[in-house]
Amino acid sequence: MKTFRFNTLIYSLGLVAALNLGFGSGPTAADSGVVRVGGVGNYGPVLPLIAGEKLGLFKKLGVKMEFTNYRGGAAAMEGMAAGEADVINFFPPGLALATKRGVKATIVSAGTLTPRGWHIMVKADSPINTVKDLAGKQIGVTANGSTTDFFARWTAKQSGGDMTRVPLGGAGLVPNLLSGNVDAIVAYPPLSYKIGLSGDGKTVVDLGKAMSTNLPDVWVATDEIIAKNPDGVDKVLIGLFSAIRYMKENRAWAIDFIHNKTGLPVEVATKEYEQTILGLSDDGNLKAEWVDASLRLGKLAGLSVPPANEMFTSQFVPVKTITP
Repeated sequence: MKTFRFNTLIYSLGLVAALNLGFGSGPTAADSGVVRVGGVGNYGPVLPLIAGEKLGLFKKLGVKMEFTNYRGGAAAMEGMAAGEADVINFFPPGLALATKRGVKATIVSAGTLTPRGWHIMVKADSPINTVKDLAGKQIGVTANGSTTDFFARWTAKQSGGDMTRVPLGGAGLVPNLLSGNVDAIVAYPPLSYKIGLSGDGKTVVDLGKAMSTNLPDVWVATDEIIAKNPDGVDKVLIGLFSAIRYMKENRAWAIDFIHNKTGLPVEVATKEYEQTILGLSDDGNLKAEWVDASLRLGKLAGLSVPPANEMFTSQFVPVKTITP
């Protein structure tokens, strides 16, 4: 196992440009004691970080945590590559290519252990009922090299045939499914909950049940912040996992928080709580076999990945929590 490092597939020219600008050049927040954290603010595994702010956990811990909301994991990676973020929420197969292109960062804790809430879905009246029925079909993903793309590749392998992956963007998944432009989509939470509750679609594969532990999201820190401000990284993780614990132990508070923060209907917020929040790691613990399982998804895309034990550190886990 490594004491520093990080991973991702090729996402956009923005990432390449950020890497070409040079990683970590100029003054950084590591020098000031601030820990800049990035992620998708309304994404289930990131919500506890925002809850931690509301609960005053970071203030209690004495850490200056600054959160930046990104439009997706790839954008968060671009921010890290450009030296704008110290810690981000991301997906292991994405980090591998970034490290090869010069990004020096390391997985510091697990987020979700299995892809709970991630479903392969079809229209409610579709004749497709099993994974084998998906062979030869078109499946919508958000973007090439995204988490949805990796899960689509895994699904194609399970189907026993080829599937055509169609990048549609997050906003285009449901419209293209309902219009018949694609046969299926990889639906992430809470989108999968919305589709199911509305009756517009049905689940063919519940990836959270079908896949083994593969870390669909992890927390990653730059090697620089780990070296210069390990106490800050430690306290950010303590605040995060303390909020996760509080949310798990306070169902009504957590559902109300999710509802108000995201604007999701209460029934969808409840699903987000039951499927996503309750499925988050309690202490961020990492195992090489979990990281390796995640990196194998990258191999389906032809990505050459480093050994799993070079991609993460156990320096900060298991995380011990505090009360608000």
